[in-house]
Amino acid sequence: MDKEEAQRKVIEKGGTVREEISTDLWYLVTNDSKGETKNYNKARKLGVTFIDETEFLKMLK
Repeated sequence: MDKEEAQRKVIEKGGTVREEISTDLWYLVTNDSKGETKNYNKARKLGVTFIDETEFLKMLK
């Protein structure tokens, strides 16, 4: 699933899509297990919950 489709599905279910990492972000969907990006590190410091695509798809059901 590409990013645009994922965003559409979140909005259809009544969710909100955030483009930036901030304190009001609940989940970060990522398949990057190494976590070497700036956003990943910032989200970890803020205590954001990380989920992978499989968990994301389960949440949409």
